[in-house]
Amino acid sequence: MTVRKTWIIAILVLVLGGFGYKYISGLKKSPKRKTESRTVVAPFLLVKNKALPLIVEASGQLIAKNRIEIYSEVNGVLQKTKKDFRAGMPFRKGELMISVDATEHTANLYAQRSEFQNLVTSLLPDLKLEFPEEIEKWDNYLNSISIEKSLPPIPETHSKKEKFFVTGRKVYSTYYNIKNLEARLEKYSIRAPFTGIVTQSNINPGALVRTGQKIGVFSNTDLFELELSVKASDAAYVKVNDKATITSSDKGQQWTGFVSRVNAAIDLNTQTVSVFIETKGEGMKEGMFPNARITCGTHQNAYEIPRNLLTENEFIYTISNDSTIVRTRIRPIRFLEKSVIVKGIPDQTKVLGKNIPGIFSGMKVVPVPMDQARAETL
Repeated sequence: MTVRKTWIIAILVLVLGGFGYKYISGLKKSPKRKTESRTVVAPFLLVKNKALPLIVEASGQLIAKNRIEIYSEVNGVLQKTKKDFRAGMPFRKGELMISVDATEHTANLYAQRSEFQNLVTSLLPDLKLEFPEEIEKWDNYLNSISIEKSLPPIPETHSKKEKFFVTGRKVYSTYYNIKNLEARLEKYSIRAPFTGIVTQSNINPGALVRTGQKIGVFSNTDLFELELSVKASDAAYVKVNDKATITSSDKGQQWTGFVSRVNAAIDLNTQTVSVFIETKGEGMKEGMFPNARITCGTHQNAYEIPRNLLTENEFIYTISNDSTIVRTRIRPIRFLEKSVIVKGIPDQTKVLGKNIPGIFSGMKVVPVPMDQARAETL
């Protein structure tokens, strides 16, 4: 009986435990999930296609258009002149800027002219016998020779026989040797080729000047050229005579100019094209680095959007009439620093004006004009 009772009690405990577990499990209710409805506000830009100005921007160094580096072609001591050749000194066209001592060269030239005068004198007796009709011409030429003045041109010969006679006496060779010395004498004095100012001076009066030595730089500060390095893609828009607005680096001054030259070659290292703008104005200094905006025409029927709205450089998000996000392909025609000019977007299209995390095509949003969204944010 004891074993039987034990089994009966065990079975009763199991049955009661099962009913108890079922009862307790029925008391627990699964919590209801809260369904959150998220409202996404989408600021948008309303497209209005129009003619947009085609502007190319770049910066570069301002250089005097008329600028020469002066080198000496002779040896000698630099002499002191009425106005010293020093940086900042102005000279008018034709005014003496540099004078090198030419005493030795001048004495040699005078001696050569005297020898030539003797040569023509010795020629006259023979000319009188061989060419009596030409003697007056040569006699007048001899009287016109002065050792202190440039030699006059040799008289023109009227026959081959006369020409060969004069040539055989070394008249022509001696004459041209002297003309070479006269040309070299001019190199001892350097005059201003145009009105300008000395921007660099490398030598002082009394110093020895050697052939090939750089003396300084002379510039005309009335007219400048601004050399710009423009991207090859932008250079295709730039044409000669396009107008340009030039602004100083501190934005304090502004000038106007025009495109004077466009290089046909691309720099292999920078992949840019050199564009030259001719300009002038008060306050311009050689060596300045101003900014330039070149007006190259217009983009017809185009629209400009912020560059950060592009995805994969050819897609944007637009908002359809039923407030659904749509991924739309566009045609970018020019990339600027912070924006891009595009075509192919119909007028009145709502372009998503702000990047929204997690956005996808087909998503429902609440469209709000961009200006209104900004005002609410403020």
